[in-house]
Amino acid sequence: MSRYSWVLPAACAAFALASCGSKNDDQPAIPYAPVNLSINLTSQEYTRLRFDNGAVTLPVKGPAGSGGVKGVIVVRQNANSYLAFERNCPYRPYDACATVSLDRNSSLFMRDSCCNSQFNLQGQITGGPAPRPLKQYSVSQQGSQLNITN
Repeated sequence: MSRYSWVLPAACAAFALASCGSKNDDQPAIPYAPVNLSINLTSQEYTRLRFDNGAVTLPVKGPAGSGGVKGVIVVRQNANSYLAFERNCPYRPYDACATVSLDRNSSLFMRDSCCNSQFNLQGQITGGPAPRPLKQYSVSQQGSQLNITN
């Protein structure tokens, strides 16, 4: 075996890795927007967050603070665990209609009516052309106060 016998396999491996694009590479990332929201879970407007799998939608600008590119969906997993997701769909995020909402009929999943991408209440893709899950934000709870940030 020659001292250069590793060159060809190494070059092929490097080329293969460089050309191994995923479908995620085809779509632009969701633009950055500040998220600094604070809600009181005992408030009447957030009663859905008192039950497991309950969800509410927060606007980009409102009494709760600044909420991302197109707003935020907050989902209660259980009494001590909440998730928060960007409403901007990861499929063609610069399209004006690329907005994720709770399914009006069941409230058991989220969907973008523009491209028909669907996401479960953990933000994972369950259907449609979306190349990645929903963008997730940090959530912390102190008593009845829920804080959502990026």
